[in-house]
Order: sequence, then structure tokens, then C-alpha cells
Amino acid sequence: MTLEFKPTIKSINIANEDLTKITLEIKNNSLDGKYDDLRKLSGKTVVISILPDSYSYTQQIDRSTNTPVTEWIVNQDGTTEIRKTEQTQLDVDGQGNIDIQETVRKVDKDLVDEYIMAANTLELPGNVNINPRDVIDRLQCGEDIGEIADSYEMSDSALLNDLEKARQYFAPFADFWNQHRDEISFSDEESEPEDSGNETDDSETDEAENEDENAEIESDDEEDPY
Repeated sequence: MTLEFKPTIKSINIANEDLTKITLEIKNNSLDGKYDDLRKLSGKTVVISILPDSYSYTQQIDRSTNTPVTEWIVNQDGTTEIRKTEQTQLDVDGQGNIDIQETVRKVDKDLVDEYIMAANTLELPGNVNINPRDVIDRLQCGEDIGEIADSYEMSDSALLNDLEKARQYFAPFADFWNQHRDEISFSDEESEPEDSGNETDDSETDEAENEDENAEIESDDEEDPY
């Protein structure tokens, strides 16, 4: 049995070397319909994976032009690119560009997952060895994390670590996509299957059948002397 809900870590109390008390507080409805299953686990040892509910990245803004220094771009065809703007400011004091402002942007996990599931192109970073779209889809369908990990021949923790790496990597792209939804429309159409040559085979079969029928007619004519 797997339970997923969204608590806040209220407090961490290290009572002694053998006892640490962690208090979780749930102020949302993420436990609705799960109370009975949670009560069944009361007093039992459980395995808990704590994952962030959002991901952060730092974006630099050139205040002299009010433009981002670095942008995580999602193109119309779904491909992505990291674009850096050439700086126009002079380093007058030798300590860097004083007109650069750093902004920390937060992206909700649900938005990152939505982007991963919607994008028709996913260029994975080299340190991710799973298909995040497959894993997220199976988790959303209620499949147990252990079964998914087994199919990838990984431990549960290794699978979740890879999934978190993918989510963190795609967070800036998901943020850009969310800001430009009206301009970026991913195609839902599947690619056309390759030509299997069935039409040619059917044509050849029809021609062969016609030849056989003509041969039978000629044979009947030869047998009948009248």
C-alpha cells in the first residue's frame, strides 16, 4: 500500500541518539479518502520518501535593459535551448556588472509534471537514466513505486533520485512554457507510421489472382473442342 499526501514539516525534535520525532502538519485536502489506510499503518514501521513540492532556479536580470541574462526557451516544435544574452554593460569597478539582479523563481511540482507529460520533445540530461514521462504516468495511474523501480532494475530511492533530477532540470523550461502557453501548442497527433508496403502487396496479389483466373478460362477453352 502506498500513500501520497502533501504535509508541511512542522518540527524536528532529536530526543536522543535513538529517537527523533518529526511532526507533519497537513492543512490541505491531500489526505481526503486516505485516513483509513493511514490508521492501518499506525504503530508500524514505514518507509517514507520526502520530496519537494516545488523546485527553484535562479534567473539573472540585466536591469539596464530589463531582460534576462539567461533564458530557458521552449520552441514551437517542443525543442528546448538555453539562451544567454551578451552583456552590454561595462565593468567599471572591476567587481562585476552592478546592474545584474538575481531572482529566485519557484515552480510547482504539478506544473513541472504537466510540462513533462505535455511536451512532445524531451531532451534528457546525461545524469538521468529513466523515462520521466513513463514514471510520472505510471505513478498517476496508481502503480506502486516498487513495481516501477523493478521494471527499471533500480532501487526505489535511485528511481526517485533520477525523477527528482529530471524535475529540477525541466523546472525552468516548465516555467517558460507556462508563461507562453498561448504561443506554444504541443501537437497531440501521433507521427504517421512508416509505409509498410501493404498497398503494393495488395496490388500484386490482385494481379496474381487475375492472372490465375485468366489461365483457368484459357484452360477451359482448350478442353472444350466446340
